[in-house]
Amino acid sequence: MLAAACGGGGEGGAGGVELPAGFPGDFPVYAKATVQAATVAPEGGRLLVEWRSSDSPDQVRAFYERELGKDPWQVENVQDIAEMETTIIEFARRDSGGEQGTVAIALVREDGQYVTIALSLTIPQ
Repeated sequence: MLAAACGGGGEGGAGGVELPAGFPGDFPVYAKATVQAATVAPEGGRLLVEWRSSDSPDQVRAFYERELGKDPWQVENVQDIAEMETTIIEFARRDSGGEQGTVAIALVREDGQYVTIALSLTIPQ
């Protein structure tokens, strides 16, 4: 479970949740999603963010595959887990920043239907 960040550094979302301090300004954020939770992992150097969108998983996946395929990012691997209705995209920064992580896109069929976008981003210290 993610906790809301204190004094974060980015766009707000539903309930006033903001992106955590240190969130890369050039990381692609899906426009039709709201931040549900964001934090910096206790061990530091890793940002965790969860968004929610009413768009389809295919729309969200297409966005992240396209945008993380552009400089300075690069898609390393894409894995579909059909039985969980989830896609995991592994990515890394091409330039000297060294950031890497995963975006997990999952269809949730409760309280209606929506998509969660869970980012785990490691930032070298």
